[in-house]
Amino acid sequence: MENTMILKLLGRNIGFSILQNRIYSLWKPLSTVHLMDIENGFFLAKFVNKIDYENVLLEGPWIIFGQYLTVQPWTVSFDPTQTFLNVVMSWISFLGLPGYMYKRKILVEIGGLVGKVTKFDMNTNNRVRGRFARIAVVVSMIVEETSENGVSCGPWMLLEKDHGEN
Repeated sequence: MENTMILKLLGRNIGFSILQNRIYSLWKPLSTVHLMDIENGFFLAKFVNKIDYENVLLEGPWIIFGQYLTVQPWTVSFDPTQTFLNVVMSWISFLGLPGYMYKRKILVEIGGLVGKVTKFDMNTNNRVRGRFARIAVVVSMIVEETSENGVSCGPWMLLEKDHGEN
């Protein structure tokens, strides 16, 4: 399904018509965007225009009603019955980084430690406003860990042990 992406508004449910109106006002697409409501608050957005698809995927972050609208390319492995996302594109800002480190290669290397770098902010690239450097990174939300007793833990099952006084 070329030019199709998965949408989910984090932390809030949203109706089909409201989402459709909001994305048209946010994205201002050149062509039609077909929206389909699927399970667990997920939506599929099919773009007629490849440029619209790429702009939505690479721009952002997209905020609706104060909540983050996640966008990710549709994949065959996407499972709408899961209530969580497998991957999320996140913007990483580099606050307090020394000036000499505001070089594309260095920032991409740092971002690569978190996930796959998909976009580099043009202000950073042109060194116009280096202290506002940011990159977009695709981050995996799947945590592969085992508990202390050897039981496998899936996403959302991990609890941090309190090491404070009893």
